[in-house]
Amino acid sequence: MKKILYILLLTITSSLIAWFYVESNDGFGKGDILPFTFYSFILSLLSISIIGLYQKAFEKVHYFFGFTLSIIFSIIQTFLFILILWFVFGPWIGAISFPFQICWLIGVNVANLFLLTKSQSKFNTRHLFIIFIVIGLSILVYKITYKVKDNLAENQNYDIICLSHSPNEEGKSSIQDFIKYGLSENEARVILDQNLTGSFWTDTFFRISQSKLISTDHPNYDFDKLEKNGGNEIEFTFGNKLNSTINLNPNRIIIVMNHPLTEPFEFKEPLNTSMIIIQDSIGNGFKEIRLSEKKNLKKITIQKTDFRGFPYSTSIELNLKEHGKFNIHGFQWLKK
Repeated sequence: MKKILYILLLTITSSLIAWFYVESNDGFGKGDILPFTFYSFILSLLSISIIGLYQKAFEKVHYFFGFTLSIIFSIIQTFLFILILWFVFGPWIGAISFPFQICWLIGVNVANLFLLTKSQSKFNTRHLFIIFIVIGLSILVYKITYKVKDNLAENQNYDIICLSHSPNEEGKSSIQDFIKYGLSENEARVILDQNLTGSFWTDTFFRISQSKLISTDHPNYDFDKLEKNGGNEIEFTFGNKLNSTINLNPNRIIIVMNHPLTEPFEFKEPLNTSMIIIQDSIGNGFKEIRLSEKKNLKKITIQKTDFRGFPYSTSIELNLKEHGKFNIHGFQWLKK
């Protein structure tokens, strides 16, 4: 009976955490939940062979150290789960659209804590209840703090232009080269003043209006109903086609990159104005050029480059007021 409960706790808890994450992200990744539940069940079955060792270890130490061991075992076990899944799927493991590592870590922790309470250790359900209360209160405080910051933030209205820069000592761009990508003369001059030689290129942009992603290519798409509109996710992820018939928002965030990123970079959004982010030629640094010092409470993160697929991609994470976080496809690279 103990083994059956262990399997059920690990599988159900992991799947519930995955479901909660998907629901809080507008249903993105719903199709991955059922396969993930199956993987969790199979891996929980494999775990049965080691729970006897856990119980023996728990019985030989003080209940506080038993609790510490439970966490350590859970981390190792989760790592093994990920390793097994990677051997099965290889780089395709990255196709799971939610943080399955966190889901498993929580599920394994809950199952191992249950095992700890059922062992000969003095750690009992009262201790477990206290731990859950502390964790629950911590999550509640975090949620309330996030909600307050979310409400205090200003509505977001801007376009994002991701300019790929190919450095070349001989190449020299003009103002007109930037204007065709939707930049104003002033924004073009600011970039030219940085003495960036070489060529620039983009053919898409991303629009955020009243804190919602907008598809100018398909105006009927609704960001709040991603799963109900075929192709909606792809349009939002890869942006809107940039052409001369579309008037861009006067407030723009222009991101200029020239090579893949190995560490994420975060910056505060401008408020009712434009700003330019230019990547250093070497390393993970960026230069922020703000056309006004007014800032919103919301932040944008340029994620580290994902090398698991080809071409390699660098995404931009937006934190949208009342809608949570969303990743858009910013840049592609052919070389690491």
